[in-house]
Amino acid sequence: MFFLDRKSRIFVALIFLSFIILAVQLLRLQIVQREKYIEHSEKNRVRRVRLLPPRGIIYDRSGRVLVDNHPVYALSAIPYQCRNDDKILQFLSTVLHEPPSAIKQRFRTAENPFSPFKLCRNIDYSTLVLVEEHRMDLPGVEYEIEARRVYPSGIKAPHVFGYLGEITKEELKKRQPEGLMQGDLVGKKGLERMYDRDLRGSTGYDYVEVDAYGRKIKDLIAEGEKPPIRGRDFYLTMDATLQVQAESLFVDKRGGVVMLDVRDGGVLVLCSKPDFDPELFTTTLSAEAWQNLVNDPAKPLYDRMIQSLYPPGSTFKMIVAAAALETQDYDPNTTAICNGAAIFGGRVFNCWYGEGHGSLNLYDAFRVSCNVYFYHLSLGVRVNDWAECSRRFGFGSPTGIDLPGEEKGIVPDSVYLDHMFGRNGWNNGMMLNLGIGQGDLLVTPIQMAQFAMILANRGVYFPPHLVSKIHDPKQQRFFRQDIIRRAVSGISQQTFDTILDGMYRCVNEAGGTGARCRLHDVVVVGKTGTAQNPHGEDHAWFIGFAPYEEPEVAICVLVENGGGGGATAAPIAATMLRQYFSDAIKSDSIVKQAQAITP
Repeated sequence: MFFLDRKSRIFVALIFLSFIILAVQLLRLQIVQREKYIEHSEKNRVRRVRLLPPRGIIYDRSGRVLVDNHPVYALSAIPYQCRNDDKILQFLSTVLHEPPSAIKQRFRTAENPFSPFKLCRNIDYSTLVLVEEHRMDLPGVEYEIEARRVYPSGIKAPHVFGYLGEITKEELKKRQPEGLMQGDLVGKKGLERMYDRDLRGSTGYDYVEVDAYGRKIKDLIAEGEKPPIRGRDFYLTMDATLQVQAESLFVDKRGGVVMLDVRDGGVLVLCSKPDFDPELFTTTLSAEAWQNLVNDPAKPLYDRMIQSLYPPGSTFKMIVAAAALETQDYDPNTTAICNGAAIFGGRVFNCWYGEGHGSLNLYDAFRVSCNVYFYHLSLGVRVNDWAECSRRFGFGSPTGIDLPGEEKGIVPDSVYLDHMFGRNGWNNGMMLNLGIGQGDLLVTPIQMAQFAMILANRGVYFPPHLVSKIHDPKQQRFFRQDIIRRAVSGISQQTFDTILDGMYRCVNEAGGTGARCRLHDVVVVGKTGTAQNPHGEDHAWFIGFAPYEEPEVAICVLVENGGGGGATAAPIAATMLRQYFSDAIKSDSIVKQAQAITP
């Protein structure tokens, strides 16, 4: 080397240095970082497979299955392995009936190109067989079993149960700690959304060995492998028989029924019509079908019982009566003359009965629902006193029912009216409309059902709820939902006595507007309402409870554009209550027979 010239020595030195660097790097790869690269090699050879658990089952109060699972197959592909393979793309194009370019474009939307990307749900048997036949030629293409929701009882109640849909990118960002992935199904509405984590269960993992082409060779037993844990089962307070009855009564109507067990707040019936078939969402919903649902003038996606706001009409007359009795020391025997109309401030305010009701007191005013009497009564009540009384009975706030999207309604007070009409733009004459449940006052049917429960229990109530108990399959035990007991403050028992007396007369005495809800063997009390609707025919209301002594069930019936509450809503309430007590008698008989033969 000493005999070489300077340039040659530099060249030899560089070659020697290069060999030293290669040797050091080889030493680092083979010895220093050996474990790291062995792990990477294993990851290329071993693939972790997600095992989705069956979703929890939903039952009614008697154990009847309302929402169950049916296994279906979904087709997936790993974008990294498939997006540039023309043979695989052509195969997928054939089975999916999409051009290869469209499939490649879908692959580009994958969050993780190395994880299975859902291409199609609920594939038919022939497609499954085709994929299985060509499995060795389709590295990266796989299928998995998913659970599709079915409704074996015939009750689909989409506003209660909700439906499942593919998780969106926004939801995925918020729910990353839950281990969700692109393509996973999550609850979108109703109970499916409210209790999604419990219903979904826990994902399991399996490990398989794959070859250089990504094709499965065999199952492996590896650290981290675990079975899926099925979702929790939910037992509702809902009565399937009553729900079917309610749905049958609203086949051609808009509105619905809410029935509550006044002893614990359990929701026996929650029927909102029109509705839709939740099974539409168990497969890929076309853009056209979705737009048809969204643009349907009947608004089937809207839960009228907890989301729609209506003026309550005469069913709200109990509130102004309570406010007068509590704040004005009003004597319910005070009489007024109804000649069919009253004049206040130069304006004519009509009674619904044009011929007039003559002389009557508060009890009779409830019985015949005389507007004129309540006009006089309302003018003696300050707006804020009326608003405070309304809030005491739960209006202006959500009931807290275990469903998403509940509206709170509107209870106008002086602050609200100042905002809407200006400080000098209104006066206490507003009470003429508010006192009979009109004006800017808006409520939901679930609030009205809760109101009926409060009246039934003379001030005691339980927030409406659908879930009674939950079964955890992992722990093999039941968890009962807590029942919260609340009481209305500032309302005396004497006031409740007066209101309930009037409601009793409304249903059970001659001339009562609620007479069509009268039952022969059970004493029903209630109040009808006919709410003016600026967009069409009046809305028909009925709220009440039964029996009068030792109440069991409260009910609210709303028929949009149904006209008179006594003519339209009251008969529906009667049918529902008759069904409830018929079933209760049968149930009691079965219990007594079982007790008689039990040693």
